[in-house]
Amino acid sequence: MTQYESIHQKFLLYLEKNVRTFSVEEREALVHFAETQLVDYIRTYFIPHFGKLYAKTDAALYQDLRNKVNTKPEAKAENEACEGRYSMALKYYAAFLQSAIFKGKEKVKLMAGEAKACQDPLLPVEEAALTEGKLHQVSLTKHERNQALRQLCLKHYGYTCQVCGMNFEAVYGKLGKNYIEVHHINPIAETDGEHVLDPKTGLIPLCSNCHSMIHRGKNGRVLTPEELKAILHQQ
Repeated sequence: MTQYESIHQKFLLYLEKNVRTFSVEEREALVHFAETQLVDYIRTYFIPHFGKLYAKTDAALYQDLRNKVNTKPEAKAENEACEGRYSMALKYYAAFLQSAIFKGKEKVKLMAGEAKACQDPLLPVEEAALTEGKLHQVSLTKHERNQALRQLCLKHYGYTCQVCGMNFEAVYGKLGKNYIEVHHINPIAETDGEHVLDPKTGLIPLCSNCHSMIHRGKNGRVLTPEELKAILHQQ
């Protein structure tokens, strides 16, 4: 597990323990939002050369950015347009960076089998039914994502967003080659442990924007790709 992956897991754990009103999907959506759209927001309005979220772990920086949101009309307007989601992400990330969970006083421990999977995530693909979602005990119970299923999904669909048609390589050149996010049609957190999953019908490649938007249905409901396409085409 890389340093960034470790911080990602700790951020989720912090939200689980300190923001009880959030569902699993809402916690995952907030972390994903912070890692992607919040970073773009910071670059656009405050720090043009801002890098990855987990590369900067100074809580004071994010507290200062949150205080500045309302000082710039354009930044304020965008924040209000998404119901304060940017300031909320800054608030929770800054609080997380000051927590015992982030500082290592409450560590996320991997079981031996999971650690091995992190070192060698791509397993040989066989004819037998592929499963994922097996429960592992970390500091919290998490669902294991099968990397082989991700690769089979990408082999079938390619690296183009199946909602808006964006291809990262076409837009960013070599930097974007072989990059795309993979979305579970049925949220893995709602499954009952290990289950069979068809990578052609249960997974779908989405760009970062569409992946964030698909998790913003009313009352925390995850939209279907067709519903998100319809919304996109209405604009």
